[in-house]
Amino acid sequence: MRVLFCSTDGVSHLYPLVPLAWAMRAAGHEVLVTFAEQTEQAVASGLHIVDAAPGFDGMAIFDKTLEDNPEFAQMWWNETLGDDPSRFALMPAELNRPFFERTFTLVEQWRPDLVVYEQTAAYGLIVAAKLGVPAVQRNLGIVRTGNLHRAIADLLPDVFERYGVPGFVPPALVLETVPPSMFPFDEPEGEFVRDVVFTGGAVLGDRLPERGDRPRIVVTLGTNRPGTDGLGPLKGLLASSSAVDAELVLALGETDLTPLGDLPAHVRSVGWTPLEALFRTCDGVVHHGGGTTTMAAIDAGLPQVVGVNPLYPGNETLAPAVRKAGIGIVADENEIDGEVLNRMLSDESLRVRTAEVQRELASLPGPAELVGRLEALTR
Repeated sequence: MRVLFCSTDGVSHLYPLVPLAWAMRAAGHEVLVTFAEQTEQAVASGLHIVDAAPGFDGMAIFDKTLEDNPEFAQMWWNETLGDDPSRFALMPAELNRPFFERTFTLVEQWRPDLVVYEQTAAYGLIVAAKLGVPAVQRNLGIVRTGNLHRAIADLLPDVFERYGVPGFVPPALVLETVPPSMFPFDEPEGEFVRDVVFTGGAVLGDRLPERGDRPRIVVTLGTNRPGTDGLGPLKGLLASSSAVDAELVLALGETDLTPLGDLPAHVRSVGWTPLEALFRTCDGVVHHGGGTTTMAAIDAGLPQVVGVNPLYPGNETLAPAVRKAGIGIVADENEIDGEVLNRMLSDESLRVRTAEVQRELASLPGPAELVGRLEALTR
């Protein structure tokens, strides 16, 4: 069987697909991945990557969409996604548009039997409709889909006409990757499965410090946030962190740390290091609320602090779920200080609840167990 995995730009969207892609590959199926922009990082997955949108510039598309549609821009910055984000469909429609030409050309040659796509990659769902094959959607965190993809399709009549897509077809299966006890909604959109974290491959060595005598707290802002929004919130955190008897490790990728000034003696930077390896040496994590970071912390049994910012909707990807499950502290990112860090390290209830959710996560069907489920969709 041939399986096409579809992602929009950004490894934070691609990497969650990798464990399932490898499970299908290990079961003997052919796998291809369509992606764009961060293709050099994507090859760390060991999968075959097709650059479906050469020259893709997501930020340029984002800015132009808001500039050309002032009423939409007003809504974008002042309203929340809610249970049905279909009224925000214009942005993902424009971000998906560059992927169609190369992906349709690819599938005419390669003819996949199944398409698996991450929640924002609506082009995968539309390509599957053209081919008449099942599509599987992997949700990102707790963001609801609602009627979003149908609304995206309505905004792309030229794509449907040009490529002969007969009409909108919903996915055959949706995968929810947040454990039921964390799920903040009454009804899931799909089946609960285990989120196996992948954050890339690396040569480990002095990039991964040995565990010291004091507790270690890792601070990360995900793959995109440092470059787009800066490091401002970290200044106050570092200034007050001397009140914590702990070592702070900054996992901020290759971000220029000059704006932070000289780092205190108890703070060090490890550059880019796979989270699933780094977290095993730590006692707590401070982060931006991204899905991968949240789930990696749970898998490592770490209590967490999630910093939220109303102007950065991505912060709320999993913050409500962390709050509901009682596995961490959710606070305004500018109010995270030494007192908050001490509370994270000393509150035993956070560790107890995290261990419970960790066991719950491990009990859900993982990628290898999903292979048969996906194979059955094509019969």
